[in-house]
Amino acid sequence: MTRLFQLVVFAQLLAALILMAAQFYLLSMQDRQGPIPAQTRRVRVLNLSHGRGKQGKKGQSHNEVAKSHAQTSRRLYLTYQPPDGGWNNHRIALENALIIARLLNRTLIVHPVASHDVAISSRRKNLAQWRSLEKRWGINWVYNCMTERDLVPISQVLDLKRMRSVVNVYEVKANHKQFSAKFSNLKWHRVCHSDALGFWVDAIPEGKENLTRGIEFAPNNSSRSVRACPREMKRHMHAHKPIVRGILSELENVEADIIYLSQDTSYKANIRFFHRKNAILAQHWILDSVRFSPKIYEKAFQILSILPRPFNAIHVRRTDHKISANMAPSYWLQNMARLAFRNVTSALYVATDEPDKIWFEPFQQAGYQLYFSDEFFKPTGRSFDMDIKGLYDQVICIHAKLFVGSKGSSFSGFIYRSRGEVMRKDGLILSHMPVGWLGHKLTREN
Repeated sequence: MTRLFQLVVFAQLLAALILMAAQFYLLSMQDRQGPIPAQTRRVRVLNLSHGRGKQGKKGQSHNEVAKSHAQTSRRLYLTYQPPDGGWNNHRIALENALIIARLLNRTLIVHPVASHDVAISSRRKNLAQWRSLEKRWGINWVYNCMTERDLVPISQVLDLKRMRSVVNVYEVKANHKQFSAKFSNLKWHRVCHSDALGFWVDAIPEGKENLTRGIEFAPNNSSRSVRACPREMKRHMHAHKPIVRGILSELENVEADIIYLSQDTSYKANIRFFHRKNAILAQHWILDSVRFSPKIYEKAFQILSILPRPFNAIHVRRTDHKISANMAPSYWLQNMARLAFRNVTSALYVATDEPDKIWFEPFQQAGYQLYFSDEFFKPTGRSFDMDIKGLYDQVICIHAKLFVGSKGSSFSGFIYRSRGEVMRKDGLILSHMPVGWLGHKLTREN
């Protein structure tokens, strides 16, 4: 009996030594990876079932296309080209990249947010040489040429801890040139897809490829979209549109360290899921993970504590917006009357980039008591001041009793989405949401 006990103890010790040796080996492998973040997070496994089909071995569906990656000590990344526009354009690009990173089980690299005012100023200043700058630095040359002085770490804008509950996240605080240099020793796989040609779908099960013939598609034939991916445009010049590219079928087995969504690929990805239930899940990933940082909420709630309750709010986009820049105050006043603003309160919070307060006199004449964020916000002298003020504006407008935004504005769109004032169908959000269901694009039964 004593000898049997000794054998059992010896076996347990041997198993423990083997386990420790394996752990040391994995740690030594991680140390050889170059500029890879020190913290190593376990790769989360995503296993979306696309279609029920016949059950194969171990209960797996023959139509299953989102397979679990084997865990590896080598970290795989996905990142995106931030767009030139303001924070909300950056947010849309990030939301699309988040979905793709989650599908591919890759760590999402996030980038600092640019000052919108500096972006506008830089574009105007370099208007004469934009072609040469675009040729060298890409369609988003304005962002790519910015210095750190005109950027703010995205962790000051978004709650990355919350985002990490959905996908692994690695934050870059340097500008885009420095980021590219830092990760240059890794293997990159660049992806470019223009919304002049088509969009992305998670995957189309085998035998369903003809569905793309029945898809309703309106190409974006703007000069920018046509210029964004010249090689792709040339390759598919005479092809039937839309060009529907599969995220999993094209990118799941890419072995490169970094998948880079170049040009406007992420900003205009327009991702669709083949199955409705997976589209609903993807929308929840965005709604649950894209939230402002605690510091933004803290300051915004301080302003909310001063404002009278209840209050209504409007967003008036003026400076460089193609649609609302030329709209008169009557546009907002008519929409406010339709919603019976005055029946609720005369207190009106105004989120705006219009510096001339005289423009708002018609609102005062209509009996509204106006409140602007300028009254509560102390500028720091940094170029990003207006953008930070805009973040407070969004939180405050989300908490207003009634709200009217600017037509075609992604700033207003985020407020509407956060308030739940969106178009819905089949359990999905249809407006102000970059991800949706492929079924809503089908023009006929297939």
